Amino acid sequence: MVEREPVLQIEVTSRCALRCCFCPTHLLGKQWIHGDLPWEVYRDQIAPHLARFALVYLQGWGEPLLHPQLWEMVRLAKAAGCQVGFTTCGHLLDESNRARVLDEGIDILSVSFAGASQTIHESLRVGSDYRRLVANVEALARRRAGANHRTLQLELHFLMLRANLHELPAFVRLAAALGADQVVATNLTCTPTPETEAMRVFAETPDPSDQALVTESEQEAQRLNVQFRAYPLTMDRNTLECDARPTEFVFVNHLGSVAPCVYLGMPVRQDAPRYFRGQAQTVAPIDFGNVRDGLNRAMQSAARTKFVRAFQARKAGAFSAAALLAVNGDGAMRLPEPPPPCRACYKMYGV
Repeated sequence: MVEREPVLQIEVTSRCALRCCFCPTHLLGKQWIHGDLPWEVYRDQIAPHLARFALVYLQGWGEPLLHPQLWEMVRLAKAAGCQVGFTTCGHLLDESNRARVLDEGIDILSVSFAGASQTIHESLRVGSDYRRLVANVEALARRRAGANHRTLQLELHFLMLRANLHELPAFVRLAAALGADQVVATNLTCTPTPETEAMRVFAETPDPSDQALVTESEQEAQRLNVQFRAYPLTMDRNTLECDARPTEFVFVNHLGSVAPCVYLGMPVRQDAPRYFRGQAQTVAPIDFGNVRDGLNRAMQSAARTKFVRAFQARKAGAFSAAALLAVNGDGAMRLPEPPPPCRACYKMYGV
């Protein structure tokens, strides 16, 4: 049996009805290209290759439930033997879509929150209806339990920000009450403006009180028997590869462009702004090729090979340093740099 590649992430749409104060779909204005991945492109250029991947994740920067053919896309991926998941802001998880989540065999559903209270959540995820969101999640968990559905992993994601971190322990309690399986506390690592950079909690030396809140949340999760995973608050410059894992994963945006990750595959009309350690940067999207010209061709392109080799060299350098340390105690070695677009990306610091 041929081993499958781990993950193909597909942005089925870059559109979203919300106006979250930290999201580039809103902040980049006219620079952002709003649109859907055409059904024909998915069906004809992507679907024939789905069987090579273990997990197909149907989400990028937009709200997947806005795509009119989402469930047809799910069905083709399931027919190819893939696990399937997506992330949603939850406002479209009505009765019909809750039924489809279970009936179509979704394996991972991540629902995004920005607070444990209506005031905090709605102030950050502008346009969201907190009470409706909570009711939708609770109804889905209840329907899953009634159907004895064993496949779906229901995750609630909490974006850790300066304005909401104090609510993380309460959010764990909310997740347990709603019937979720896991809480994932993520960091704000996409910072296209000075204001968004100021929202982040992580740092080279994070505030001890912030770390204490994460520890308290973890303890609450253990007490309530809810899985809990928090991204680190401490930046680590020796991170060998970010959790986007570009050496193994691949991202396709709604334009059909193949890129290493969502950060380098943004659907923008020009270089995207980025603030990193207080300094303004610009990042050009990376395009390994378009699925219309062949997904395999893009994945085997010289551009992707060069990009991946930079991470492979970094990992090899770390292995050599560890070997030297074991032999003679001298492990001093400068790791090879990651690809240039990754050097000013917070994800490359393990957060």
